[in-house]
Amino acid sequence: MPKIYSNEKRQEIRNQLMTVGLELIKQHGLKKMSIHALTKRVGIAQGTFYNFFSSKEMLVYELANAYQQSINHKLDEIIKAKGHLERNDLRELYDCMFLSDENNVYRFLTREDLQLLFTRLPGDCFHKMTDIKAEMERNLRHASEKKEQYDLDAVINWIQLMNLTLQNKDILVKAGIEKMILQLIENMLDELF
Repeated sequence: MPKIYSNEKRQEIRNQLMTVGLELIKQHGLKKMSIHALTKRVGIAQGTFYNFFSSKEMLVYELANAYQQSINHKLDEIIKAKGHLERNDLRELYDCMFLSDENNVYRFLTREDLQLLFTRLPGDCFHKMTDIKAEMERNLRHASEKKEQYDLDAVINWIQLMNLTLQNKDILVKAGIEKMILQLIENMLDELF
């Protein structure tokens, strides 16, 4: 007979699954992360996982959503304090996102992992997870001193280049990756400001 959990306990288990799931993705990648290892570390039966997420891909989707919400919250706090976003605010945000933020699941997904998500997630989920343009438009409404005319598609491509750099870091010179990401961020910001 399945265990019945209180709402509080359900939320606690869900949070543990997300925390440990992210740790396992960092260590092994999505493809090699196993539900068995995840549930063993959380201390629940393997089948119980499916009461929280329909698949490990949906776990990643929820990790991505939670991360995007945290970014939006950070930006909203800056806007609330200053009334706008400045070039330096976006520089610091992207520096953190691509170089140091351990909660950014995208930093740890390989090209192969993304392909797996593309094939296994419902189309609307994958599209929402990868819809950078909508988030960028939301943020740029509050940017001060941005150019009147900028190419948002080029900005998106700069962001995708940073993602591709991280996804393919195994074939790049490790010592030069940070410098490359920082330069890509400046190029992106030059398009906007």
